[in-house]
Amino acid sequence: MNTALKSLAWSAVALLMLLSVATPLSGITIFLLMTPMVVLYTMLRPVSFAVHIACIAVLAFLILGSSGALALTFGFFFLVPSIVMGHLYKKRVAAKTVVTVGFIILLAQLVTELTLFSIQYDIDFTAQLASFLDERIQELQASNMLTGDWAGTAQAFGEAVVRLLPMLLMLCSFLLAIITHGISRKVLAWSGIVVSGLTPMRSWMLPKSTVLLYVIVWIIQFSMPANSANFWAVASDNAVPVLDFLFRIQALAFFFYLAHQKKWSNVVPVLIAIPLFLIQPLYLIGLLDTAFPLRRYFDKK
Repeated sequence: MNTALKSLAWSAVALLMLLSVATPLSGITIFLLMTPMVVLYTMLRPVSFAVHIACIAVLAFLILGSSGALALTFGFFFLVPSIVMGHLYKKRVAAKTVVTVGFIILLAQLVTELTLFSIQYDIDFTAQLASFLDERIQELQASNMLTGDWAGTAQAFGEAVVRLLPMLLMLCSFLLAIITHGISRKVLAWSGIVVSGLTPMRSWMLPKSTVLLYVIVWIIQFSMPANSANFWAVASDNAVPVLDFLFRIQALAFFFYLAHQKKWSNVVPVLIAIPLFLIQPLYLIGLLDTAFPLRRYFDKK
């Protein structure tokens, strides 16, 4: 299949992904939406890519009608990181750099969009989540599908989700970048375009300086008064969730390493990832794996 036919095929895939945004499948296909755009940008020249994207946008808008604006919003949101990742693939940049840059752009976009949305509409996310959950609980109780005293549950859940929001945003950005890279690399290989792969996750290791940075950040945290507007206080407040996320990724890498050593299925660390990103103290596993030679112990075993 020549380049023209391949580009048309991937334009059709991109259109289908965009149309799926208006369906219940969106929770899954949203993580696949960037792949056809990355593939198209890597295969085509910028002008040809722009023509394909314009045609896809017009067709999606015409087909979806009232839902077209929503689909295009998602499409344009993912367009920038897709172009950047595709451009880096053309430059033969290392996979680790491509994924990192894609992750940072996605995270920056998510944070910016969320901030602008909350400012524009003056939304209290905790109250909104609590109200939504409270309505669902009342509906279940009215239909006798739920019994007992659930007072205060909705508010507590809303507060918990908001506390986890930085972690959830980073996790979502990471998954989008890593899934897009993994699938795009395979697809581009079928088209004769070689893209470097990531090293196996079991071999990932943060530099030990990350632990020193973590200690410095917490020293600043404890030495500054609560709600301080001081530059260092604000910087440390923003650094904490980032370091927390990095240590959780390191912990996941440790469990992939353990699964490899023990000959376990890779399903095991994938399942472990669920509590790993939801239970706060578990980031310490990644911290310990970075600070100490834990893996040597399992090598001996």
